[in-house]
Amino acid sequence: MNSLALSDEWDLTLSPGGNLTTVSGVPRIVQDVASYERVFQGEGWYDGEAGVPYLQRELAALPPAELVRARANRRALEVPGVAAAKTTLTGFAARVLEGTIRVITTNGEEVDIAL
Repeated sequence: MNSLALSDEWDLTLSPGGNLTTVSGVPRIVQDVASYERVFQGEGWYDGEAGVPYLQRELAALPPAELVRARANRRALEVPGVAAAKTTLTGFAARVLEGTIRVITTNGEEVDIAL
């Protein structure tokens, strides 16, 4: 499975020939988990129900940390190739969320993804 490759600024990237570049394997899983976590519910063009309800819940009031971890894990598990996910929050205050999601791929590889 491939995804469109994104730059460090979260923009599409082009090959020297001007074609869109793709990413696969563990780098694709890392990029896709990070992207899934950043999608606000209702923001997705083709699936308005997908995403995290940041506007309805997270930004409106500080939810319990357990709820935030559970949602992050659930979103990570939606990414094809992810077998397990564990979110660790290192910073959790009004409108600021920091931490990592440890993902285990279906191939058994472990990788940490910054929130």
